Amino acid sequence: MSTPKRGFSVKTFLADGEAEGLQIIEHSQWIGRGVVIPRTRFAQHAHRAELDGAGIFILVGKSPSTGVERIYVGQTANMRDQADELRHKSFWNKLIALNADGQRLHRGHAEYIVARLVQIAQDLKSCEVDNAEAPRMPALSEPDMADADFFCDQLTLIMPVMGVNAFKAPPAMNAQPELRLSGKGVVANGYSVGGIFVVEEGSTITRQDAESCPGHILDLRRSLLERGVIVEDGKLYRFAQSFAFDSAAQAATLVLAEISKGSAWKDLKGERTPAGVIEDEAYESEDTSDEARRGRARPLRGATELKPTRVPASTEA
Repeated sequence: MSTPKRGFSVKTFLADGEAEGLQIIEHSQWIGRGVVIPRTRFAQHAHRAELDGAGIFILVGKSPSTGVERIYVGQTANMRDQADELRHKSFWNKLIALNADGQRLHRGHAEYIVARLVQIAQDLKSCEVDNAEAPRMPALSEPDMADADFFCDQLTLIMPVMGVNAFKAPPAMNAQPELRLSGKGVVANGYSVGGIFVVEEGSTITRQDAESCPGHILDLRRSLLERGVIVEDGKLYRFAQSFAFDSAAQAATLVLAEISKGSAWKDLKGERTPAGVIEDEAYESEDTSDEARRGRARPLRGATELKPTRVPASTEA
């Protein structure tokens, strides 16, 4: 029998007097403190005491080619000293600085927590991890390891409060209706929950790319293949694990490789889309230039010789 989840409080201080500015996040059961700083305000707040001393930082942004969340996790002896190095990474739009009350995290703790966070993100595969290599897990005493594990476990609970979903598995379906998308020889199951749309493990994806399919959707498919979220399955691709999309329309567009509406997802009888569950709008591409479409031709690393088939947009499923 699973232990029921226990509630906790999260305190957020808006240092700039607005949600778009610097935020200080504290958790009632955690010795840590998170400081969320937009990139545009990093120089303005670099003097703050919360950035003194050793700590952990997470750079958060979007992949320019796929739109998927991208993170970089690191540790430093002093956050201010990292300013010049951080500017060299262009993808991030906010920085999360993490430390503990009374400087209770030493360098070994920080290295261990960074390695664990990178490992968690890589295992979940819900984001792109910008760290070129997985950090080495340092040797810690048993008490220090327990402290670092507790810090990390509590941190991952509140990361969504800071706007980061890299360390969280897709939410379970629970009471949500299961939906299905069929066409082009594929069958995909999914559900809408918490403002996102989850495509379930085992769902299949076409390789027949319509001319209407945005280049960044094909880049996203390429990224999912490289990370092992989807795998080759004969003449199709298949989800090796469940994956959360921003919307049902985005999920349908990737599954069918053509601009699609969220209402393409039907109930399990294939008769209707449950009212109020899925949006009816077609997926809006932000990437329709000729140059972006030519980007589709980039090869998939690790793929076999079986190539996607290009079909006209008017081809019927």
